[in-house]
Amino acid sequence: MQGELIVIKIGSNVLTDLSGRLDKKSFRRIAGQVKKFYRAGKRVLLVSSGAIACGTERLKLDHQQRTIPQKQAAAAVGQSLLMNYYTRFLRPAPVGQVLLTAFAVSNKERAANLQNTIDQLLKMRVIPILNENDSVVVDEIKFGDNDLLSARVAALLSASKLLIMTDIDGLYDSDPGKNPQARLLRVVDKITPEIVKMAGGAGSHKGTGGMFSKVQAAKLATEAGVETYLVNGFRKNILVDALRHAAACTWFKA
Repeated sequence: MQGELIVIKIGSNVLTDLSGRLDKKSFRRIAGQVKKFYRAGKRVLLVSSGAIACGTERLKLDHQQRTIPQKQAAAAVGQSLLMNYYTRFLRPAPVGQVLLTAFAVSNKERAANLQNTIDQLLKMRVIPILNENDSVVVDEIKFGDNDLLSARVAALLSASKLLIMTDIDGLYDSDPGKNPQARLLRVVDKITPEIVKMAGGAGSHKGTGGMFSKVQAAKLATEAGVETYLVNGFRKNILVDALRHAAACTWFKA
């Protein structure tokens, strides 16, 4: 009998420092938690951003002034760098890269092919690492993110849990950067228009997704029966603690 499937979305802001450079400590911290799930017999799938950030660092591009073609080039260079880090820190567990676009889960035949590929990887005890193919797709770079992709994949594969890692503790009732009295919503029974309105805002310069996209992803996942957690990727053991309901985070009930 296969263990439960956990999908973990990792934002680029969690994998890099304030200057946009890859942070080995973050990779080590996240990989250590992923391996705990893996050793416990759970099936684990990662949806990871970070390729553009990796390539930007390697090519010495300006984070604030990158053009779309430069981002595409950075993604092409950064994918292998990103996978090298995961291969290194997730060892001895084998990893497999799957690059795709939104079209891969919008068409039934393509979605079935994707599902078959991932199912086979999981059966072989491989940790699939999914990312959008930003080197050839413009819209995803300009407007998209991996939040919605992780939710679609979690729904497609009937995952039990989706953990979305970001750089704050979860969803607040107002912007914590502007309001020191902002309250963290620890449990959301249903994503209402009011909850969506609370999300607002935009992401950091290193990523493309803000809180709004994360709440939209949580809505899609929970409606498909997938429990969703929004967690602070910089906190030690946050993935394990979140599933034990022993951490400050936002739990969106399925």
